Amino acid sequence: MLHRTPCNRRANCSFRREIGNHARRKYPIDDFYSTSLVNFVTTDFVLFFLPVLCIGWGLRGLNRTVYKFFLLIANLVFYGMTGVGYLPFLFFVALINWGTVRWMEERSRNTRLALVSIAVVVHVLLLGFFKYYGVMVDWAMEQFGARAEWILNPTLAQMMMPVGLSFYCFQGLAYTIDHYRESALAPRSFTDVLCFLSFFPTVMSGPIIREENFFPQLRTSIVGEEDFGEGALLILSGLFKKVALATYLQMHLVDAVFANPEEYSSAAVLVGIYAYTVQIYCDFSGYTDIAMGVARLMGFHLPKNFDAPYRSLSLQEFWHRWHISLSTWLRDYLYIPLGGSRRGNRYVNLFITMLIGGAWHGSSLTFIIWGALHGIGLAIVHAFQRVTRRVRLNSLWLRIPNRIVSWVLTLHVVAFLWVFFRADSLDSAYAILCRVHAGTTEGNDFPLLVLVATVWGILLSFVGRGLFQIIGRALRILPWPLQAIVVGLSLAFIMNLGPDGTLPFIYFRF
Repeated sequence: MLHRTPCNRRANCSFRREIGNHARRKYPIDDFYSTSLVNFVTTDFVLFFLPVLCIGWGLRGLNRTVYKFFLLIANLVFYGMTGVGYLPFLFFVALINWGTVRWMEERSRNTRLALVSIAVVVHVLLLGFFKYYGVMVDWAMEQFGARAEWILNPTLAQMMMPVGLSFYCFQGLAYTIDHYRESALAPRSFTDVLCFLSFFPTVMSGPIIREENFFPQLRTSIVGEEDFGEGALLILSGLFKKVALATYLQMHLVDAVFANPEEYSSAAVLVGIYAYTVQIYCDFSGYTDIAMGVARLMGFHLPKNFDAPYRSLSLQEFWHRWHISLSTWLRDYLYIPLGGSRRGNRYVNLFITMLIGGAWHGSSLTFIIWGALHGIGLAIVHAFQRVTRRVRLNSLWLRIPNRIVSWVLTLHVVAFLWVFFRADSLDSAYAILCRVHAGTTEGNDFPLLVLVATVWGILLSFVGRGLFQIIGRALRILPWPLQAIVVGLSLAFIMNLGPDGTLPFIYFRF
């Protein structure tokens, strides 16, 4: 991820011991994400969004065609702020998906299959180039030295993958595959497809929306009082998670522990693992909350992307609650086509799906291992459930301990697998796990407030929805002017809780 402290000597391994460190490098543009309008937690974004919101409200009720083109321009301006040079990739993905669906019209099934297959290959090659070109260059330079420069351009390896490419590629593929499966669906215009892929609340880090989540709402013209209230609450919820919890945990323990675990006691490293477990949830679900809130203020209802994942009682349930738009995409467009639970070996299908899910995140072996271990874990859970399906615990005294043990086990499996996701290298992940196992009291300790924030972050999975509903009902009782004052004061309070220069969202890199 982002703004990392240089790693210890274990992380300085050769390419033969760890592939893909290039995916973890800090780019100068990281600082740009901290201040630019593409980061929701900046004044620049507010200055961009308020005029777009006000003009959009006016145009949406007057002329839907004009509103659609205005929204497209706003989307392109927003995404163009990541770098004008990345706009062609967005246009290219939109063109491929729009063109494929157009060419599939009234074609034979074999022709349609060939066209959609070509579209899939093009998307995979595009993602593979940006995610793995640096790995290929590192390997070639390691093996052949300067001679590799005649074939591969090392400067291209420093290119940062266009922000959101993974998300809008998957979104575009869903559009194309859905039209392949349902030939009765009418093709959209190129501007519609481009607007769909570039929708600025979701283009950076999702959620990955489907065609039916977007186009019907584009035709409506009503933004009600309920949209304003829930949109504002979602934004406040996301800001609290990001600013007050995720950024605090990252700056006060997580970055330091993962950079130099040998300098901390075993207890501090263990708390650091728990803290990152909360950080990545609060960071990513916080982004999603803000994206949903921004879209809600514009009259769009986005699908839920997180559903209290840390209250899950199994890995299977966890993936039903975590990054729902990605997990359902992998299920619908990868796991089921592989055969799912009906054709082939369901355990192999699960493993392949999660392995590809890990590779989607980046080229580092740590991502691959993280995905593979989740695949193995899901296969074990499915096998265990098949064996115990006929065993029913009718006694309350048996069901409650069983649920507690299942929750504790699931939370800890998820938390320790996050070590591979966060670590800079396999050596670094190994050092962190060994430090926990050592049980030493030598080294730096952890701030008590970090432990408080970590516990509160986990409790959000249990009490967050109830708190949201209570606050929402209380806010709706107030008149409009008072609602605006309360929201403004809450916003100022939350922003004051965080440090200066709130860090970029973790999933901007994916």
